[in-house]
Amino acid sequence: MTMHERLRVAGLDLPPTHRLPSPRAPSEGDLESRIRWKSPEAVVVEVTGEVDLCTVTRLAAVLDEHLRARPGVLRVDLGKVWFLGAAGMRVLMRARRHAEAAGIHLVIDAGESRAAVRALELLDRLPDQG
Repeated sequence: MTMHERLRVAGLDLPPTHRLPSPRAPSEGDLESRIRWKSPEAVVVEVTGEVDLCTVTRLAAVLDEHLRARPGVLRVDLGKVWFLGAAGMRVLMRARRHAEAAGIHLVIDAGESRAAVRALELLDRLPDQG
């Protein structure tokens, strides 16, 4: 007899069960990016929405595409991001390493996004993984 069955037989209240949230399916509408400015010297990419495990592959693809073009400056504007998870932070760290290796000045701008500001503050506190 399990503990739940014993409690039920004894007429005691069962402890509350805590349900984990259901995993969500990837959605095409959760992350958008657009080029706000592009020249041979500089590219500004604006990112909007949620940057999480479900959407991070699109962000990685966009950043990789622009890093391959080797502009002098790549600016990533996160001002309209309302969630920036650990997966997104990993992609930004990887982009930073690739930009440094290619001699590209990468600027990650949190703008007015509280989520991006908090995530980037955490990222700044991490030791360099050089």
